[in-house]
Amino acid sequence: MPPLLSIILPVHGVERFLPRCLDSILADQEGDTAGADFEVIAVDDRSPDGCGAILDEYAARDPRLRVLHLAENQGLGGARIAALPEARGRYLWCVDSDDWLPEGALAAVLAELRAAAERGLEPDVLLTGFNHVYPDDSTEPNPWRHLLAGSPLERPEGSTLREHPALLRTVLSVWNKVFRRAFLDGLEVSFGRGFYEDISVTYPALLAADRLRYLDRACYNYRRGRPGAITATASPKHADAFAQYQAIFAFLDRHPELDDLRSLVFDRTVRQALTVYDTPGLVPAELRRDFFHRIAAHFAAHRPAGYRYPGGVLGVQYRLAARDARRGYDELRRAGRLPRTLKATLRRG
Repeated sequence: MPPLLSIILPVHGVERFLPRCLDSILADQEGDTAGADFEVIAVDDRSPDGCGAILDEYAARDPRLRVLHLAENQGLGGARIAALPEARGRYLWCVDSDDWLPEGALAAVLAELRAAAERGLEPDVLLTGFNHVYPDDSTEPNPWRHLLAGSPLERPEGSTLREHPALLRTVLSVWNKVFRRAFLDGLEVSFGRGFYEDISVTYPALLAADRLRYLDRACYNYRRGRPGAITATASPKHADAFAQYQAIFAFLDRHPELDDLRSLVFDRTVRQALTVYDTPGLVPAELRRDFFHRIAAHFAAHRPAGYRYPGGVLGVQYRLAARDARRGYDELRRAGRLPRTLKATLRRG
Protein backbone atom coordinates (compact mmCIF):
# COMPACT_ATOMS: atom_id res chain seq x y z
CA MET A 1 0.00 0.00 0.00
CA PRO A 2 1.38 3.47 -0.87
CA PRO A 3 2.37 5.60 2.13
CA LEU A 4 0.26 8.49 3.29
CA LEU A 5 3.19 10.93 3.19
CA SER A 6 6.32 11.31 1.09
CA ILE A 7 9.06 13.52 2.53
CA ILE A 8 11.34 15.00 -0.12
CA LEU A 9 14.82 15.82 1.12
CA PRO A 10 17.33 17.59 -1.18
CA VAL A 11 20.88 17.24 0.14
CA HIS A 12 23.97 19.26 -0.75
CA GLY A 13 26.93 20.27 1.41
CA VAL A 14 25.25 19.71 4.78
CA GLU A 15 27.32 16.82 6.17
CA ARG A 16 27.43 18.51 9.58
CA PHE A 17 23.64 18.78 9.86
CA LEU A 18 22.34 15.78 7.90
CA PRO A 19 22.39 13.11 10.63
CA ARG A 20 20.26 15.22 12.95
CA CYS A 21 17.78 15.86 10.15
CA LEU A 22 17.53 12.16 9.24
CA ASP A 23 17.26 11.07 12.87
CA SER A 24 14.43 13.54 13.49
CA ILE A 25 12.44 12.06 10.60
CA LEU A 26 13.21 8.37 10.88
CA ALA A 27 12.93 8.04 14.65
CA ASP A 28 9.96 5.76 15.29
CA GLN A 29 7.69 8.31 16.90
CA GLU A 30 4.47 6.35 16.58
CA GLY A 31 5.41 2.77 17.26
CA ASP A 32 5.12 0.10 14.58
CA THR A 33 2.29 1.82 12.68
CA ALA A 34 4.35 4.88 11.71
CA GLY A 35 6.70 3.10 9.35
CA ALA A 36 3.94 2.22 6.88
CA ASP A 37 2.64 5.78 6.74
CA PHE A 38 5.61 7.68 5.34
CA GLU A 39 8.66 7.42 3.13
CA VAL A 40 11.67 9.66 2.59
CA ILE A 41 13.04 10.37 -0.88
CA ALA A 42 16.49 11.88 -0.33
CA VAL A 43 18.34 13.41 -3.27
CA ASP A 44 22.12 13.57 -3.13
CA ASP A 45 22.47 16.67 -5.31
CA ARG A 46 26.08 15.85 -6.18
CA SER A 47 27.11 16.90 -2.70
CA PRO A 48 30.85 17.66 -2.45
CA ASP A 49 31.21 16.21 1.05
CA GLY A 50 30.21 12.97 2.74
CA CYS A 51 26.45 13.42 2.45
CA GLY A 52 26.02 10.71 -0.17
CA ALA A 53 27.71 8.11 2.03
CA ILE A 54 25.65 9.17 5.06
CA LEU A 55 22.44 8.76 3.07
CA ASP A 56 23.43 5.31 1.81
CA GLU A 57 24.33 4.22 5.33
CA TYR A 58 20.95 5.28 6.69
CA ALA A 59 19.10 3.74 3.73
CA ALA A 60 20.82 0.40 4.33
CA ARG A 61 19.33 0.36 7.84
CA ASP A 62 15.88 1.77 7.11
CA PRO A 63 13.74 0.81 4.08
CA ARG A 64 11.61 3.93 4.53
CA LEU A 65 14.52 5.95 3.10
CA ARG A 66 15.37 5.80 -0.59
CA VAL A 67 18.29 7.72 -2.08
CA LEU A 68 18.79 9.24 -5.52
CA HIS A 69 22.33 10.25 -6.51
CA LEU A 70 22.34 12.95 -9.20
CA ALA A 71 25.18 13.05 -11.71
CA GLU A 72 25.06 16.87 -11.87
CA ASN A 73 24.13 19.46 -9.28
CA GLN A 74 20.58 20.71 -9.87
CA GLY A 75 19.99 23.01 -6.90
CA LEU A 76 17.09 22.78 -4.47
CA GLY A 77 14.40 23.15 -7.12
CA GLY A 78 15.95 20.65 -9.51
CA ALA A 79 16.56 18.11 -6.75
CA ARG A 80 12.92 18.28 -5.70
CA ILE A 81 11.82 17.87 -9.31
CA ALA A 82 14.03 14.77 -9.58
CA ALA A 83 12.42 13.28 -6.46
CA LEU A 84 8.79 13.77 -7.48
CA PRO A 85 8.50 10.78 -9.86
CA GLU A 86 9.80 8.53 -7.07
CA ALA A 87 7.37 9.77 -4.41
CA ARG A 88 4.36 7.50 -3.85
CA GLY A 89 2.65 9.31 -1.00
CA ARG A 90 -0.78 10.88 -1.05
CA TYR A 91 0.85 13.97 0.47
CA LEU A 92 4.23 15.63 -0.09
CA TRP A 93 6.37 17.47 2.46
CA CYS A 94 9.58 19.19 1.32
CA VAL A 95 12.11 19.32 4.16
CA ASP A 96 15.49 21.08 3.95
CA SER A 97 18.36 18.84 5.02
CA ASP A 98 20.03 21.41 7.29
CA ASP A 99 16.82 21.71 9.34
CA TRP A 100 15.09 19.13 11.53
CA LEU A 101 11.71 18.14 12.93
CA PRO A 102 10.89 18.57 16.63
CA GLU A 103 10.13 15.41 18.57
CA GLY A 104 6.63 14.16 17.80
CA ALA A 105 6.17 16.49 14.81
CA LEU A 106 5.93 13.79 12.17
CA ALA A 107 3.46 11.84 14.29
CA ALA A 108 1.33 14.98 14.68
CA VAL A 109 1.29 15.67 10.93
CA LEU A 110 0.37 12.07 10.11
CA ALA A 111 -2.39 12.10 12.74
CA GLU A 112 -3.79 15.35 11.33
CA LEU A 113 -3.85 13.93 7.79
CA ARG A 114 -5.53 10.71 8.95
CA ALA A 115 -8.17 12.62 10.93
CA ALA A 116 -8.92 14.86 7.96
CA ALA A 117 -9.38 11.81 5.73
CA GLU A 118 -11.76 10.22 8.24
CA ARG A 119 -13.83 13.42 8.24
CA GLY A 120 -13.82 13.54 4.44
CA LEU A 121 -12.12 16.96 4.68
CA GLU A 122 -8.64 16.36 3.29
CA PRO A 123 -6.75 19.67 2.95
CA ASP A 124 -5.12 20.68 -0.31
CA VAL A 125 -2.39 22.25 1.81
CA LEU A 126 -1.70 21.63 5.49
CA LEU A 127 0.34 24.43 7.05
CA THR A 128 2.23 23.83 10.27
CA GLY A 129 3.75 25.92 13.01
CA PHE A 130 7.53 26.13 13.28
CA ASN A 131 10.47 27.53 15.21
CA HIS A 132 13.37 29.68 14.06
CA VAL A 133 16.63 28.34 15.51
CA TYR A 134 19.71 30.58 15.61
CA PRO A 135 23.44 29.73 15.65
CA ASP A 136 23.59 30.19 19.44
CA ASP A 137 20.79 27.58 19.77
CA SER A 138 18.25 30.18 20.85
CA THR A 139 14.78 29.70 19.38
CA GLU A 140 12.00 31.98 18.26
CA PRO A 141 8.44 30.64 17.87
CA ASN A 142 6.67 31.27 14.58
CA PRO A 143 6.53 35.10 14.45
CA TRP A 144 3.40 34.96 12.27
CA ARG A 145 1.41 32.66 14.57
CA HIS A 146 -0.92 35.52 15.51
CA LEU A 147 -2.11 35.60 11.89
CA LEU A 148 -2.91 31.87 11.85
CA ALA A 149 -3.97 30.63 15.28
CA GLY A 150 -7.67 31.15 15.88
CA SER A 151 -8.25 31.92 12.20
CA PRO A 152 -10.62 30.14 9.78
CA LEU A 153 -7.64 27.98 8.82
CA GLU A 154 -8.11 26.04 12.07
CA ARG A 155 -11.68 25.00 11.32
CA PRO A 156 -12.10 21.30 10.46
CA GLU A 157 -13.22 22.33 6.98
CA GLY A 158 -10.30 24.74 6.63
CA SER A 159 -10.41 27.95 4.64
CA THR A 160 -9.39 29.56 1.39
CA LEU A 161 -6.99 32.43 0.79
CA ARG A 162 -9.95 34.67 -0.06
CA GLU A 163 -11.42 34.00 3.37
CA HIS A 164 -8.11 34.62 5.13
CA PRO A 165 -5.86 36.84 2.98
CA ALA A 166 -3.57 37.55 5.95
CA LEU A 167 -2.00 34.18 5.16
CA LEU A 168 0.05 35.88 2.44
CA ARG A 169 1.73 37.98 5.11
CA THR A 170 3.30 34.87 6.64
CA VAL A 171 6.32 32.86 5.49
CA LEU A 172 5.84 31.59 1.93
CA SER A 173 8.60 29.01 1.88
CA VAL A 174 7.75 25.39 1.13
CA TRP A 175 9.05 23.69 4.28
CA ASN A 176 6.04 24.30 6.57
CA LYS A 177 3.49 23.22 3.96
CA VAL A 178 2.29 19.68 3.27
CA PHE A 179 0.69 19.35 -0.17
CA ARG A 180 -1.93 16.89 -1.36
CA ARG A 181 -0.16 15.27 -4.30
CA ALA A 182 -3.10 15.16 -6.72
CA PHE A 183 -3.85 18.83 -6.05
CA LEU A 184 -0.23 19.85 -6.60
CA ASP A 185 0.03 17.86 -9.83
CA GLY A 186 -3.13 19.51 -11.12
CA LEU A 187 -1.66 23.00 -10.72
CA GLU A 188 0.93 22.32 -13.44
CA VAL A 189 3.57 24.39 -11.69
CA SER A 190 7.21 23.61 -11.00
CA PHE A 191 9.99 24.52 -8.64
CA GLY A 192 12.31 27.12 -10.12
CA ARG A 193 16.07 27.24 -10.44
CA GLY A 194 18.40 29.19 -8.20
CA PHE A 195 17.30 31.22 -5.17
CA TYR A 196 13.65 31.52 -4.04
CA GLU A 197 12.90 28.38 -6.04
CA ASP A 198 9.89 27.38 -3.94
CA ILE A 199 7.63 30.42 -4.29
CA SER A 200 6.66 29.45 -7.84
CA VAL A 201 4.91 26.50 -6.14
CA THR A 202 3.73 27.94 -2.82
CA TYR A 203 1.97 31.00 -4.23
CA PRO A 204 -0.11 29.05 -6.79
CA ALA A 205 -0.94 26.37 -4.22
CA LEU A 206 -2.21 28.89 -1.68
CA LEU A 207 -4.11 30.82 -4.32
CA ALA A 208 -5.87 27.81 -5.85
CA ALA A 209 -6.55 25.67 -2.77
CA ASP A 210 -10.17 25.02 -1.85
CA ARG A 211 -9.14 23.82 1.60
CA LEU A 212 -6.19 25.25 3.55
CA ARG A 213 -5.71 23.96 7.07
CA TYR A 214 -3.38 25.13 9.84
CA LEU A 215 -1.93 22.83 12.50
CA ASP A 216 -1.05 25.03 15.47
CA ARG A 217 1.98 23.07 16.58
CA ALA A 218 5.69 23.63 15.96
CA CYS A 219 6.42 20.84 13.47
CA TYR A 220 9.61 22.24 11.96
CA ASN A 221 12.87 23.74 13.20
CA TYR A 222 14.19 26.18 10.61
CA ARG A 223 17.86 27.01 10.98
CA ARG A 224 18.51 30.76 10.57
CA GLY A 225 21.82 32.56 10.16
CA ARG A 226 23.78 29.55 8.93
CA PRO A 227 26.78 30.60 6.79
CA GLY A 228 25.98 29.81 3.18
CA ALA A 229 22.22 30.04 3.67
CA ILE A 230 20.33 32.15 1.12
CA THR A 231 19.16 34.60 3.80
CA ALA A 232 22.77 35.25 4.85
CA THR A 233 24.61 35.19 1.51
CA ALA A 234 25.60 38.05 -0.80
CA SER A 235 24.93 36.79 -4.30
CA PRO A 236 23.72 37.89 -7.73
CA LYS A 237 21.30 34.96 -7.44
CA HIS A 238 18.94 37.07 -5.33
CA ALA A 239 17.75 38.39 -8.67
CA ASP A 240 16.41 34.87 -9.37
CA ALA A 241 13.33 36.02 -7.47
CA PHE A 242 12.12 37.90 -10.53
CA ALA A 243 11.93 34.71 -12.62
CA GLN A 244 9.83 33.15 -9.86
CA TYR A 245 7.55 36.19 -9.82
CA GLN A 246 7.14 35.80 -13.56
CA ALA A 247 6.07 32.18 -13.05
CA ILE A 248 3.56 33.20 -10.38
CA PHE A 249 1.91 35.81 -12.58
CA ALA A 250 1.93 33.40 -15.54
CA PHE A 251 -0.09 31.06 -13.32
CA LEU A 252 -2.51 33.89 -12.55
CA ASP A 253 -2.81 34.63 -16.26
CA ARG A 254 -3.88 31.00 -16.81
CA HIS A 255 -6.47 31.30 -14.03
CA PRO A 256 -8.63 34.39 -14.55
CA GLU A 257 -10.95 33.16 -11.79
CA LEU A 258 -8.21 34.27 -9.39
CA ASP A 259 -7.95 37.83 -10.73
CA ASP A 260 -9.42 39.31 -7.54
CA LEU A 261 -6.32 38.07 -5.69
CA ARG A 262 -3.82 39.59 -8.12
CA SER A 263 -3.31 42.84 -6.19
CA LEU A 264 -2.68 40.90 -2.99
CA VAL A 265 -0.01 38.81 -4.72
CA PHE A 266 1.55 41.81 -6.42
CA ASP A 267 1.85 43.71 -3.16
CA ARG A 268 3.50 40.73 -1.46
CA THR A 269 6.05 40.21 -4.23
CA VAL A 270 6.99 43.90 -4.25
CA ARG A 271 7.44 43.85 -0.50
CA GLN A 272 9.69 40.80 -0.71
CA ALA A 273 11.83 42.32 -3.48
CA LEU A 274 12.27 45.57 -1.55
CA THR A 275 13.11 43.62 1.62
CA VAL A 276 15.88 41.80 -0.25
CA TYR A 277 17.15 45.12 -1.63
CA ASP A 278 17.02 46.74 1.83
CA THR A 279 18.74 43.93 3.74
CA PRO A 280 22.44 44.78 4.12
CA GLY A 281 24.81 42.34 2.48
CA LEU A 282 22.40 40.45 0.25
CA VAL A 283 22.59 42.21 -3.13
CA PRO A 284 26.22 42.91 -4.05
CA ALA A 285 26.99 46.65 -4.23
CA GLU A 286 27.79 46.59 -7.94
CA LEU A 287 24.42 44.96 -8.70
CA ARG A 288 22.13 47.07 -6.54
CA ARG A 289 21.27 49.53 -9.32
CA ASP A 290 20.26 46.69 -11.63
CA PHE A 291 18.28 44.95 -8.88
CA PHE A 292 16.30 48.11 -8.18
CA HIS A 293 15.70 48.53 -11.91
CA ARG A 294 14.30 44.99 -11.95
CA ILE A 295 11.83 45.99 -9.23
CA ALA A 296 10.66 48.90 -11.39
CA ALA A 297 10.31 46.53 -14.36
CA HIS A 298 8.24 44.20 -12.16
CA PHE A 299 5.91 47.12 -11.44
CA ALA A 300 5.58 47.90 -15.13
CA ALA A 301 4.91 44.29 -16.13
CA HIS A 302 2.58 43.11 -13.36
CA ARG A 303 0.92 46.02 -11.56
CA PRO A 304 -2.80 45.16 -11.69
CA ALA A 305 -5.33 47.55 -13.15
CA GLY A 306 -6.72 49.74 -10.39
CA TYR A 307 -3.91 48.87 -8.01
CA ARG A 308 -3.90 51.13 -4.95
CA TYR A 309 -0.62 51.95 -3.27
CA PRO A 310 -0.31 51.38 0.48
CA GLY A 311 -0.63 54.43 2.68
CA GLY A 312 2.09 56.28 4.52
CA VAL A 313 5.82 55.93 4.03
CA LEU A 314 5.44 52.44 2.54
CA GLY A 315 3.28 53.87 -0.24
CA VAL A 316 5.93 56.50 -0.98
CA GLN A 317 8.55 53.77 -1.17
CA TYR A 318 6.42 51.79 -3.60
CA ARG A 319 5.93 54.86 -5.80
CA LEU A 320 9.66 55.49 -5.86
CA ALA A 321 10.29 51.87 -6.81
CA ALA A 322 7.68 52.06 -9.57
CA ARG A 323 9.44 55.16 -10.98
CA ASP A 324 12.87 53.50 -10.74
CA ALA A 325 13.84 56.43 -8.48
CA ARG A 326 16.63 54.63 -6.66
CA ARG A 327 18.37 57.77 -5.36
CA GLY A 328 15.18 59.05 -3.76
CA TYR A 329 14.36 55.64 -2.33
CA ASP A 330 17.80 55.26 -0.78
CA GLU A 331 17.67 58.76 0.65
CA LEU A 332 14.27 58.11 2.18
CA ARG A 333 15.54 54.88 3.73
CA ARG A 334 18.76 56.49 4.98
CA ALA A 335 17.65 59.85 6.25
CA GLY A 336 13.87 59.67 6.31
CA ARG A 337 13.45 62.43 3.72
CA LEU A 338 13.28 62.86 -0.04
CA PRO A 339 15.32 65.13 -2.33
CA ARG A 340 13.38 68.36 -2.91
CA THR A 341 13.04 67.85 -6.67
CA LEU A 342 11.62 64.39 -6.17
CA LYS A 343 9.05 65.67 -3.68
CA ALA A 344 7.72 68.03 -6.34
CA THR A 345 7.60 65.24 -8.90
CA LEU A 346 5.63 62.98 -6.59
CA ARG A 347 3.17 65.77 -5.81
CA ARG A 348 2.54 66.22 -9.52
CA GLY A 349 2.19 62.48 -10.17
